[in-house]
Amino acid sequence: LLQFSVLLGPSTGRAPPASGELHLRRLAELLPPPRSAMAAPRILLCGDVLGRLNQLFKRVQSVHASSGPFDALLCVGQFFPESPEGLEEVSDYFEGRSPVPIPTYFTGDFGAGAAKFLSAASREHANRGFKTDGLRVCENLYWLRGSGKFCLKGLCIAYMSGRCQSENQGFGLYSEDDVGALRVLAEDKQIVDIFLSYP
Repeated sequence: LLQFSVLLGPSTGRAPPASGELHLRRLAELLPPPRSAMAAPRILLCGDVLGRLNQLFKRVQSVHASSGPFDALLCVGQFFPESPEGLEEVSDYFEGRSPVPIPTYFTGDFGAGAAKFLSAASREHANRGFKTDGLRVCENLYWLRGSGKFCLKGLCIAYMSGRCQSENQGFGLYSEDDVGALRVLAEDKQIVDIFLSYP
């Protein structure tokens, strides 16, 4: 508002000079469009992946090509395989040998290999500290650990991942601290558009 009043000058009932109009147009170009004018975000959802990342991302690419573009993929369910046989496929993505086609966020941080891969992600410098928007595992792949809330393309997403475990902290578990953090986030006046939980 201050910039507008400076650009327009005192109210005289006359039209602003052409240069003032030009400044207003430039200023308007810098401002984000109102939410109602923005294109609605397009999000893909899936359940249990069970380590079948080749199958998942092949399907994502097919849907993306035929009905896209999509902004992100949200995976709710067990992300890792149930047995060690599927770990090579998971390893290809987590270690960067196979690309993740769109930003992908996952809960369900348990199963074969979860501790190995997620421990490595936890130690990354960029993942240290309090993060609610997902820990970066590799390019375009984010682990939603514990509980939190973040914005994605204008959508507010809250999540709680894992099974309740009061004594131990580990992968696939959430603690009373995670529940408390989610309660605090729920008291925020910002509307939550999507809530992810598993199991």
